[in-house]
Amino acid sequence: MDSVPHIHFQEMILSNGRYKSVEHMARVSNTRDRISIPIFVSPRPETRIGPLQGLAEKDGGAIYRDLDFGEYMNNFFSAAHDGKKTLDFARSMLDQE
Repeated sequence: MDSVPHIHFQEMILSNGRYKSVEHMARVSNTRDRISIPIFVSPRPETRIGPLQGLAEKDGGAIYRDLDFGEYMNNFFSAAHDGKKTLDFARSMLDQE
């Protein structure tokens, strides 16, 4: 179970693509137990998420469009997990403006 559904995707949106996400990473050992600690934190559905303005300006424009967190989550849960489809959704919305 993910703590926040793929927060690294949200970090990619906020950083305007500078932060490169990893789908999942774990260092495992055959001599030590693996422990996962779920943390549940998320903004309100009406909170706008999008690239930080300063980074987008430095990069010559935003790669991702601002969108409501609720819209982002609705897209995330709309179908079975398929890699970075949520990022594709945020990116493709830029083309619709």
